[in-house]
Amino acid sequence: MQFVHFCKIEHGSSNQTAATVTKSVTINEDLSWSVNVHGHKLIAGKCNALCCVKDKITTKAALSRLVHQIDSLSVCSGNPDSHFLELADARKGIFHSPSKNMVAFIDSFFPVMFEDEMYSRTLRCNECELLVTNNRCDTCKQYRCTLRALHSQWLRQQKKTANHASISSHTNFRYLKTPERQQRIRRLRNEIVNKRKEVERLKSYVNVATEQHGIYIEEALEKDIKQIMEEKSNEIRKTYQADSFQCIFWNQQLELLKLKDKRQIRWHPMIIRWCLSLKLLSSASYHALRSSNLVILPSERTLRDYTNIVKAKTGFSTGIDAQLCHEANIDSIPDHEKYVCLVFDEVKIKEDLVFDKHSLELVGFVQIGDINTHLSKFESCSMPQKTPVAPQLATHMLSFMVSGIMTDLQFPYVSFPCSTISGDQLYSMVWGCIRRLETCGFKVLAVTCDGASSNRTFMKLHQSGDNLTNKIINPYANEDRPLFFISDPSHLIKTVRNCWANSYGHSYTRKLKINGQDISWQHLVDLYKAHRGPDCATLGLSILPKLKWEHIELNSYSKMRVDLAAQVLSTTVAEAFAYENSPHTKETERFVRIFDKFFDLMNTRNTKEFVLKRKPNLAPYINNPETEERLKWLQDVFLPYLDEWEAYAHAQEHLSSAEQIKLCLSQETLQGLRITVHAFIELVRYLLKQPCVVYVLSAKLSQDCVESFFGKQRMRGGYCENPNVSSFISGAQSLRVQSSTAIQPRRGNCRLRVVDDVCIDDRPLPKRKRISKKK
Repeated sequence: MQFVHFCKIEHGSSNQTAATVTKSVTINEDLSWSVNVHGHKLIAGKCNALCCVKDKITTKAALSRLVHQIDSLSVCSGNPDSHFLELADARKGIFHSPSKNMVAFIDSFFPVMFEDEMYSRTLRCNECELLVTNNRCDTCKQYRCTLRALHSQWLRQQKKTANHASISSHTNFRYLKTPERQQRIRRLRNEIVNKRKEVERLKSYVNVATEQHGIYIEEALEKDIKQIMEEKSNEIRKTYQADSFQCIFWNQQLELLKLKDKRQIRWHPMIIRWCLSLKLLSSASYHALRSSNLVILPSERTLRDYTNIVKAKTGFSTGIDAQLCHEANIDSIPDHEKYVCLVFDEVKIKEDLVFDKHSLELVGFVQIGDINTHLSKFESCSMPQKTPVAPQLATHMLSFMVSGIMTDLQFPYVSFPCSTISGDQLYSMVWGCIRRLETCGFKVLAVTCDGASSNRTFMKLHQSGDNLTNKIINPYANEDRPLFFISDPSHLIKTVRNCWANSYGHSYTRKLKINGQDISWQHLVDLYKAHRGPDCATLGLSILPKLKWEHIELNSYSKMRVDLAAQVLSTTVAEAFAYENSPHTKETERFVRIFDKFFDLMNTRNTKEFVLKRKPNLAPYINNPETEERLKWLQDVFLPYLDEWEAYAHAQEHLSSAEQIKLCLSQETLQGLRITVHAFIELVRYLLKQPCVVYVLSAKLSQDCVESFFGKQRMRGGYCENPNVSSFISGAQSLRVQSSTAIQPRRGNCRLRVVDDVCIDDRPLPKRKRISKKK
């Protein structure tokens, strides 16, 4: 005899004719025994119900007890809940652990009974005991907590995907498909109806509460309010400094309460700037706040007298030059605070014409400077055409910002409405700005732009030979001072991320490879799925806390976000690759580490961030060995890495030239990286040699100021995604007066500039004189 086999045969239902072996007991030749339940082998050591049975069956009585005990035990019902099975179906019936081991699976071998109901399928743990005295084993009970968490996470992801067109979604209408757009519109209409009902309900509630509990403030009570404010003034002075905005606002309101004629007030400049910020967000809200008499604020006409001191128009203006000199206090600041960076970029605007009743002109046509406009007209007239060329409507606004390198100056200098701009047209605009700024007394040390084709053409116009030009001598400077060209590091980090995303992913236009290893986007996708994806069974802490699906699946909107690119090319992702320790991702890990350090070195914002984030690369550049070491890393490690990568791509002679180009970053990105690094190294060393220069912040050379300026323009009036030319230039003039008190946009393409203390400027603001009408 080799073995003895006992089987229990059952029918799934009364209609089912085929029989199934649900339980089987096997006695082997060495008298050991084994049990199979629903086609799965039972491990005796892990089954609590059979833990007392001996390893060998030596008597008939022991065999009878074993068979009777197994027959009396119930089969573990697992987790037959329909929502858990739906989650399992989405995962193809199997749950995996982070180490790729199977944790749970769908068991459809035979129906199971749970709470007097028969289920054809159930979700069973891989370590299930199979035979239990009650309905469910302890392992499956404990795994229910994990299933609940995974199901909740899955529902959130499903809801996020399904509600792509929801009211709370920030996705622009232009990126939605027609059914999603119609769904968003229907939901918005229902939301508007519900909000209107809620407003009417609250109005009636406020009216009833006012009639029942309202108190009329008489003149005597108003005097009591004045007395209370005067008594609490000492506490305000103890709590806030005398030159703080809170103290200024309190004293201003107290002074207004004492005046019989409110027209006698002389508003503090900081109050004017703050009110302009509120009015820029919403004129109706400012009017409602002022009409409520809760606080006394300047009239809208008074605010217009401050903003209209200079006529809002496109192109250069001597009035704006004087306003810039007043804002920077150019006559009083030391020489090292006169260093500025000229930053420019384009923004999409609405094609629209507005009649200006003062100049009797239509505003909205292309105006790219006097010289460029005349040259364009001459070119169009010289071409043989049967019909005259109509004036072209502006589709973009090219804005120039003056950013202080050693100060917090951020001034919207000049804007040009344009459609398509060329490098030679940009040449006259940039040098026109530099000439006027140097005449005002500023020292233009750098020009920053993104990697647009017209900007690259502008830089090539200064190129001599085949060598890249990262600096020239400023011809308008009084001394022999260089002018550095910098490609925006934030734009470069986005293009690097996009090249990586297209490497074996998205558009598949790249096949990044170095030293025989691929730098593939699929490596990041697999890493995300293992630690953050729906197949991940782990809960709690994660080694990729900031990585989300929007980092992985990019669209036309997310490709423009700098924060997503910086979080993908970060030390956290590199450490996650190192944790996986896969030999195929070594070059990907190296690639991420190098560009994370590059972006940190080009993104130092203040003197404290490197301590708070514990990242030495974010420290300001001062005249010490650590600074020189970081600059040498850019010169001796980063640039040779790009050269090594490009040389490896060209060395693959078995590939065509088109295929060789795909192995490396795009030529535009490589050129921008090299120009920026060379210019930045020389600029930092040049500044640290100047007297009174203590440290240099590399973020002062980025385009964050102009991106913030565009965000404030879009934020005007609550929401104005595409302003026209008229509203853009009027908003720019208001932002010039607001200066640093302008409220930062909540969403944008750059991080918010955190301001701990508002800089109080007591200098009086220029104000337009009112012309009295004579009878």
